[in-house]
Amino acid sequence: MSTLTIVVVGIWNGLLLAALAALVIRRKEVLQWITQSDGEDRNEWERSGADGWAAFLAEHPELIDR
Repeated sequence: MSTLTIVVVGIWNGLLLAALAALVIRRKEVLQWITQSDGEDRNEWERSGADGWAAFLAEHPELIDR
């Protein structure tokens, strides 16, 4: 192998180890960010949609299935 290849592989391995160390150190924050980000966006979207449907159905009571 050439010296350049060895240097590039060494830098790549160093970056991977740094990323792994950052994940291990901040695992609670990372897991919280991964698990809650999707739910927050979806819940906000569903709430705004539910409000819109509630207002629409209040204007059109004939559409409510009783």
